[in-house]
Amino acid sequence: MIACMSLASIQSEIEKLEPAERAALIDVLWESLDEGRIKEIESRWVAESEDRIDAFESGDLPAVDGPTAIAELRSSLTK
Repeated sequence: MIACMSLASIQSEIEKLEPAERAALIDVLWESLDEGRIKEIESRWVAESEDRIDAFESGDLPAVDGPTAIAELRSSLTK
């Protein structure tokens, strides 16, 4: 039946779900993707994370506390 539904109607139904149900749906959709592609994406994120940790530990990447980061993000979104 879903094959007959438009993306807009699926999105409308998703918006009716509770947050926990939407989170579970994310997991279902993620797992439905091509396994090779998932592994590629995850390995890229691992490499990026390791690069950021190395940069932080060497002093090349400064740390920003959570409240400051959120304030900066909010400020950038209102511009």
